[in-house]
Amino acid sequence: MKYLNHKDYSTFTDEDSGEEIKLILMVGVRKLIKYELIKYSLSLESVTPMTLKGKESLHVIVKCTASNLSGSLETFASASPLTTNSNYIIEMAEKRALARSVLMLLGIYDTYKGADEFSAKPKPPFIPKG
Repeated sequence: MKYLNHKDYSTFTDEDSGEEIKLILMVGVRKLIKYELIKYSLSLESVTPMTLKGKESLHVIVKCTASNLSGSLETFASASPLTTNSNYIIEMAEKRALARSVLMLLGIYDTYKGADEFSAKPKPPFIPKG
């Protein structure tokens, strides 16, 4: 993308496929929003309580509707303790939804990924020994 420089993304090599993937950081997503004149809205779609490792937490789903001169779309993202180490579950789902919608709207989702997408790999559940 013509607006991005090396500080706006990093490169990640997928352990399974060996494929090199460009991960756009939120600073890069914000540049794309600004220069591509993207308007967006976010809404909290679902909040489900959950317990993991004896701690109360949430599974959150956020919807992002984004548009620019070329069109509009809506997409969803989620976050829970199973998909992120962050204690800020709602904020993580929000970042994922926004980054995904911007990249999809610009038609670059297959080339770039939002950096937060890669903290979304499911972790194995903790099963206490009983």
